Amino acid sequence: MIDKSRKAADQGALLVRLCSSLCLLLLATACINVEDKRLRQLLNEKGFGGRAEGNANVENYVAGRDLVGFALRPEIYQQPGAESLFLLTTPQPVGLDGTILVPHVGPVYVLGLTEREIKNLIETQLGEIFNFPITLQPRIISLGKVIYLFGEVAGPNKVPLAEADMTLFEMLATVPLTPLANWGRIQHIRPDAENPMVSVINMREMVLTGNTTYNILLQDNDIIYVPPTFFGHLTRFVEKLLLPLRVVVRSLVGWATADAAYDSVVNDEPFFFGGRSF
Repeated sequence: MIDKSRKAADQGALLVRLCSSLCLLLLATACINVEDKRLRQLLNEKGFGGRAEGNANVENYVAGRDLVGFALRPEIYQQPGAESLFLLTTPQPVGLDGTILVPHVGPVYVLGLTEREIKNLIETQLGEIFNFPITLQPRIISLGKVIYLFGEVAGPNKVPLAEADMTLFEMLATVPLTPLANWGRIQHIRPDAENPMVSVINMREMVLTGNTTYNILLQDNDIIYVPPTFFGHLTRFVEKLLLPLRVVVRSLVGWATADAAYDSVVNDEPFFFGGRSF
């Protein structure tokens, strides 16, 4: 009888442990699902990743760091209460929330809108305030549309796309490259979360033959990667291999310089730096 009771107690304890393990497993699965949902909310699903998307070569649109100004007809200022609209003629930057300030209206969201869309939006909002029609023409000053350059580039990694019809040839002729650059394997990358496009272009052949078949018209957010040559790869490998030694040498030189400066101050000994004594 005692054995049966003990066996029943063991089975009950085993059942409790199984239920506890199952509850913990379900709880962990729920936590993982919550974390996955939060992570998916951060991931980019389309385009480059910004809120403003478009093709500025076809129709210019407002991007971050752009300026937006308006041209108004002079007779508008003669209307009662319209004097403050003169503020619109001064180009203003787009705020972090994607808005610009319009007199009598307040903040207006313009991020990602084209000049045609901004014109219709502002004219409609101002038409509801004034008793006369207001005609204006917005103009976008592109400062936030850039091309990214990486690899064997001696200049900046972000170049503004401030000119119309900027091609790959013109961009590489403007930005200095290092002597280790491989002109025969330039990579043009058009980033996208769904369908990115990567093209390998022989710029050396384009320069020597004049064949501009692959002289791609650049768009904002394009990426240009300039790989190193074979000997460039070896050079970069050796640089990375010797980087820890370089840090140690700089630390020792700095310590020796500081120690010599200390002896010069305390013991009135001459301090040599850069070939000169102090």
